[in-house]
Amino acid sequence: MPELPYNKVFLSLLVIVGWALTGMILRKFALLKPKWDIMLLRTVIWFFYPCLIIKNVVGNKALADDPSLLLTIISIGFLALAFGQIVSSLAARLITFENPRQRNTFIFTTGIFNYGYFAFPVADALFGKETFGILLVFVVGVEVAIWSIGILYLTSGEEKLDWKKLVNPPIIAVTIALVLNWSGGANRINPESIKMLDVMGQFAIPLGLILIGATLFDNLKNLNIRKYMHQITVACCVRQLFLPSTFIIMAVLLPVLPELKAVLIIEAAMPCGIFPIVIAKHYGGSPNTALQIIMGTTFFSVLTIPLWIMLGIYFTGLQELLTSAS
Repeated sequence: MPELPYNKVFLSLLVIVGWALTGMILRKFALLKPKWDIMLLRTVIWFFYPCLIIKNVVGNKALADDPSLLLTIISIGFLALAFGQIVSSLAARLITFENPRQRNTFIFTTGIFNYGYFAFPVADALFGKETFGILLVFVVGVEVAIWSIGILYLTSGEEKLDWKKLVNPPIIAVTIALVLNWSGGANRINPESIKMLDVMGQFAIPLGLILIGATLFDNLKNLNIRKYMHQITVACCVRQLFLPSTFIIMAVLLPVLPELKAVLIIEAAMPCGIFPIVIAKHYGGSPNTALQIIMGTTFFSVLTIPLWIMLGIYFTGLQELLTSAS
């Protein structure tokens, strides 16, 4: 039986921490100014991230062989996020909040795992291109859940849903890549163009993690662990104890492709996402509540990410998938 790749897990974690620390350092020494963030973010979301998606979804064997797999992947992504919101809403009953805004933000933030820039290096390092392509389609389901069920929890149903948010660059890129796959157009793409997409796509993860690091640095001054200790503790129990174990059980029991099981394991290990800070601010939530939870689960994830990934690989028997991706 192949050995579990402890070195690959810690290397991928080192990549995540390294790029995020780079963002913090650049911000501290004013080499990455806050006013540049929006321009850099738009460049990542509208250009580098779509290049990454198209490169890894076009020609993906699992998706090309079984088009019906698309609905399964998106549905599981949607349900994974929705389940997190439901569990977080139950956990919120254990906390006394100052106002409904804090409660709603706690539910919204705790229920959203870092499905993108933290998960990408791990998926790419451990399981290779096929699983990475499945992950990028899985993200579509997560996005749909965030902008529907997630917003309902954040606003208590008072805010009218903006369905236009569902039409965003990542979803458009996945759609284009799948159409190319199923129409046979992927076979007509010039190899040099694929190579160029690969080069451009490689910028997406480092730049995204640098922006995350800079954002965390900006908000460090507002961190108040003592005041929010109860919220942080409950959030960590939900995000890094109950939900990971549930996701791994799902990966063991669901009759799905090994690559999709691998995606569930990766997402099981992730801390809370960073973007809820921005969404909470936009929809009248409590950005400071989101900050405490995100910072707490992110720092704690340095210990929990390797643990849950190794347990997930062991219980699902995905060692062979690791070997084939090596």
